[in-house]
Amino acid sequence: MCANTRPAPPRPDAQQLPQARPAVDDIAALRARTMTVLQAAADDQDAAVADTLHAALAAGPTAAAASAVAAGLLRQGHAELARDWLATALGLEPDCLSALLLRASCEILQGEPSRAIATYGHIIDRHPSDIEACIELGTLLTNARDWEGALRATQLGLARRPGTAALCARRIDLLLRLERDDDALQFLRTLPPAVCADPAMAHARVSLLNRSGQFDAARQVLDASVADTVALRTFDLRLINQWLTSCLSGAQGLAHFPAQVARFSAHLSDDRRYQGLLAAYAMIGAWLHADRAEVVRIAELHADFADMADIDEDRAMRVFYRYLRQLAAACPATAADASRPLALLHVIGESHSLSPGNTVFAWQGRQVQARSRFIMGIQMHHLAQAGQNTYKQHLQSHLDAIGEGALLLTMGEIDCRPVEGMWRAAQRGHGPLDALIGSTVAGYLAFLDQALRQRPWPSITLQGVPAPGYDLTDRRDPGDKRGFLDMIDSVNTLLKAGAQERHWHFLDVHGATAGQDRLGNGRWHLDRFHLAPAFYQQAGHWLLQAPRPAGGDGAPT
Repeated sequence: MCANTRPAPPRPDAQQLPQARPAVDDIAALRARTMTVLQAAADDQDAAVADTLHAALAAGPTAAAASAVAAGLLRQGHAELARDWLATALGLEPDCLSALLLRASCEILQGEPSRAIATYGHIIDRHPSDIEACIELGTLLTNARDWEGALRATQLGLARRPGTAALCARRIDLLLRLERDDDALQFLRTLPPAVCADPAMAHARVSLLNRSGQFDAARQVLDASVADTVALRTFDLRLINQWLTSCLSGAQGLAHFPAQVARFSAHLSDDRRYQGLLAAYAMIGAWLHADRAEVVRIAELHADFADMADIDEDRAMRVFYRYLRQLAAACPATAADASRPLALLHVIGESHSLSPGNTVFAWQGRQVQARSRFIMGIQMHHLAQAGQNTYKQHLQSHLDAIGEGALLLTMGEIDCRPVEGMWRAAQRGHGPLDALIGSTVAGYLAFLDQALRQRPWPSITLQGVPAPGYDLTDRRDPGDKRGFLDMIDSVNTLLKAGAQERHWHFLDVHGATAGQDRLGNGRWHLDRFHLAPAFYQQAGHWLLQAPRPAGGDGAPT
């Protein structure tokens, strides 16, 4: 599902879309069996389905009638009967639109997205004017991270119905994912004001404005859209993600973060997916407030969230939910040595900054209390870019808020994943991999040179990139596994050299986590990506001290 190029959506095979026309006697037998089940249930809604059955089939069996019966049965939980009626509908008319749409919905519910993709492809071939198939196909391919395929499906939909706000928003989102920012901005400029003002466009406009450096305009759109969504109760997962991410990632937003989460939660009491999404954010906020008990409490209330069907809009937050739940369970109860005063270690980065948070451990000859300063999704790539962006702003806000304490920077692992970052950028033709590695690490270090020079620091440490804790199979198969692992080695080598050149420290987490095959050795990973808090109790074994400046005795910064 993650190939760079994709042929036209495959058509379902004959087994998937039955061609054999059902016999009249078979339909009569199915009708009798269905009536027996509905009458036995003695339920008003089942009786309504029975009425639908009589009305739909009064003029004789048709595909549309059989599809209507299948839909009613499915709503009432009679899944087996619904499948039989659906097969009947497609047997009567293999290209019946209502039956095909229902079949695709069933395939999604059954956890068979590849079959649903094939079905929607068949619908697009046979019913070119149907916009729903284009929208749903784009959603499935987006969930599968096939940005190119999703973009093609979205453009098909827009060709059939130009100006559809939901499709325009998805096109912008996909162009941004493909790092085609200029194309996204140009497309936005072509849209009529009425389309731009549509609530479905809000999240795309915010993303694009932020990416193009128009931060004040982005914030105005986000503020107004959130106010509207609360007032109208028309919630958009992506918009909520943008708002809460913004609040959570800056140094000033954390104080009021619980109230921000509660504001949304009060309006979404009946939706378990929304509640789970908000719970994951609340768990991060509680962890940053050093409230382990609250993390545990929230996790127990929303245990169903981690197992919900996968969708793109909340995939990351389900990962966070599981991660925070494991962090709270694994956080060591390490007591500080009262005879030695604690120093602060500010850990700035993405999700990797959370693992050492709230723990006490030995660090460069002193006991420290680690304090996480979290910026959602920040990468070396973001800091290496020319000009301003929201990630740079958030990082600067944390640096400005630090009164005292040393620094540990935990960025780079996202840049080194097989499905995103530098590896995927090279596959998409953004440049040779070695050149991307060199420019990304050099740009990251150059940004830090400027951002950290404004004040002296007791110490600065760069954390390297750990060995992958996941198997390089299925969706995460990079193709060239050796080349992928070489990339991680190269990044660590450059980070280590950059730290030593600047008289900073380097935490060699790759040396700690890599086995002989250069994959995770299973010793220090908490999950497939993150380090266990216990690692930092032993981190001194892999901490490469900064060389002292020539001709001086001062502490390295």
